[in-house]
Amino acid sequence: MCVLVAIRFDDPPRLLLGANRDERLDRPWRPPHLLLDEPPVFGGQDLVGGGSWLAVNLAAGVVVGVTNARLGAPPGERSRGELVVSVAREGGVAEALALVAELDLNRYGPFNLLIADVHTLWTATNLPIPSLRREEGAVVVIGNTPMGTAEVRTHRAHRAALSLARLGGERAGSVLGKFLADHTGEDPLCRHGQGYGTVCSTILELAPGGVRSYRFAAGPPCTTPFTELLLPSRYS
Repeated sequence: MCVLVAIRFDDPPRLLLGANRDERLDRPWRPPHLLLDEPPVFGGQDLVGGGSWLAVNLAAGVVVGVTNARLGAPPGERSRGELVVSVAREGGVAEALALVAELDLNRYGPFNLLIADVHTLWTATNLPIPSLRREEGAVVVIGNTPMGTAEVRTHRAHRAALSLARLGGERAGSVLGKFLADHTGEDPLCRHGQGYGTVCSTILELAPGGVRSYRFAAGPPCTTPFTELLLPSRYS
């Protein structure tokens, strides 16, 4: 995906996540489904690389998302989507962080990674060098450029996310879809291009007990309605 917004609320504890996946229009993928039975990892699936751009461990209440720092990965580099699933299958944030710290992140194509639950937000990247850090603020936005660099799209998204954070969890969740469908500005959140653009969008809400809501638009969110996905019964 190409833009991912995470907003954490304290009272009550909530994590609200919105993500637009930008990709070649002819690259095959599957909508979110159960990727692993045990542990139960739920997310979309890239049918070329075999991994996921966004996955949530339903038992642990941990979500992992990735943005690619450039289109494609040269031959020999490990799949960034497989990294998402590998990290999401860990038993909690602490275990996920331990795995990331052990991996040789330079073996993957350039990426930005989010690891989060209702209590903490962590980011990892390998551009320009591998790093892992806890984000102290309530809002994190990652895009396709190196973490911390100025980019019009992520700057606008961060500013809008701060406004959503002030609304509180319930109201922010109700308007996040309009935010993801926005076409204003020189580099909008919802992209339409020749052979490339926003192919799907996700709105995910986590509570201390697990996934509170998982809404998905199987196309550009400006024209495709978000629908609530059914999770395995023991986690819904």
